[in-house]
Amino acid sequence: MEKKNVFMNFIKKNISLAAFVILFILFSCTTAGKFIQVNNLLSVLTSSTDLLICALGGTFIILMGSIDLSVGSMISLCGVIAAKIYLSTDNLLVAILATIGVSVVCYAFMGVIHVQLKVPTFIVTLGMLSIARALVTMISGGSITMVDYDGALKQIFGLRPWILIIAIVAFIIVFLIEKYTLFGRYTRLVGGEENVARLSGINVKKQKVLVFLFAGLLTAFGGIVMAARIGSGSPSVGQGYELDVITAVVLGGTAQTGGVGGVRGTLIGVLTIGILANGLVLWGMPSEVQLLIKGLVVILAVAVSTERKPNMVVK
Repeated sequence: MEKKNVFMNFIKKNISLAAFVILFILFSCTTAGKFIQVNNLLSVLTSSTDLLICALGGTFIILMGSIDLSVGSMISLCGVIAAKIYLSTDNLLVAILATIGVSVVCYAFMGVIHVQLKVPTFIVTLGMLSIARALVTMISGGSITMVDYDGALKQIFGLRPWILIIAIVAFIIVFLIEKYTLFGRYTRLVGGEENVARLSGINVKKQKVLVFLFAGLLTAFGGIVMAARIGSGSPSVGQGYELDVITAVVLGGTAQTGGVGGVRGTLIGVLTIGILANGLVLWGMPSEVQLLIKGLVVILAVAVSTERKPNMVVK
């Protein structure tokens, strides 16, 4: 019985790693060698870069005990802004700064509304989901803005090896911030014990707004990378993207109640989603089946990883 409990505790703490290993072996054995080809594995990594960057910011929001449902619309808005401004100015730095500015302002708005008016982040970010989708439709006119293949935007943010280097650097920086800065420690404390954090002298409202600003910065870069990777800024991309981000974070072991988890698990969660999507495509599964499976994965991840205590109330 004791060995069984130890095994179950290990699975709970390493569910994303277990899922990653199982899926990797499964697809390696059932796709006639297509899955484990070097080009295919590199394709999985490349297609996961924008998800990883956005999920890093999403990890801090969920680690704080909040939620972000706006990331799908925001990554579309950021991608369109980056593509349009780069197309009109031919200046990559201007495009990057403008995209960051818009994203940070939107996330600052959500953070301030949440802490000042005490509106739950579920509602605030759900509202921003609609606002951002409306903005991107108006800005784009409903049309796609193509990204020049030979331009700096595509060459640096959309092609290997730079796109992989950017994702790796982003992960390392965010990991160090989480582990070794007061910002990371305060975020975890606010998510785990908000009243304790307040009594400890932490400005909880300020911390929450800063976390949203941090997520906005990462979402901006995620939008830039996505637009460069797919070769266009499109008002239609990002639909359902929030499910991918939340699934990656929760599958990576970050508790939806806050205070537990981190970006190291999110990295494994992102890779797990990447190989799952790739493997299902190699199996010939339609997109609606892929969406169904993603939904089941997030439910299963929460069910397995959640700690249940006697007399625990679930709302």
